[in-house]
Amino acid sequence: MDPRKPESTCPSSFPSLPDGQELTELENSMVNIIKIFHSYSNGHCKLRRKNLKELINNQMSTFVKQVQDTDTLDVIFRDLDANHDREIDFSEFAALIAMVASACHTSLHEAQ
Repeated sequence: MDPRKPESTCPSSFPSLPDGQELTELENSMVNIIKIFHSYSNGHCKLRRKNLKELINNQMSTFVKQVQDTDTLDVIFRDLDANHDREIDFSEFAALIAMVASACHTSLHEAQ
């Protein structure tokens, strides 16, 4: 493996669909999550602490309190980094999305 190249690179675009086929609303949401992850991973398909903080603060600030505190970011990062490689891959990021979505779902029901 060449150490000068990132381990994996994110695709720069999403594959096109066959003529006449459209994504559903849920599928479009999934594509948007993937695109946002890629835009913050700087083409490496992994987020570092700084990237994760920027993503949370810029893209999830309504649902997740702004991450200003270094200790809070450290806890979030450590909890997500399942393989302890000091980077968050898409599967680890998907766990954050699932946790936040679940918490939002619960809040919606409690508000009724």
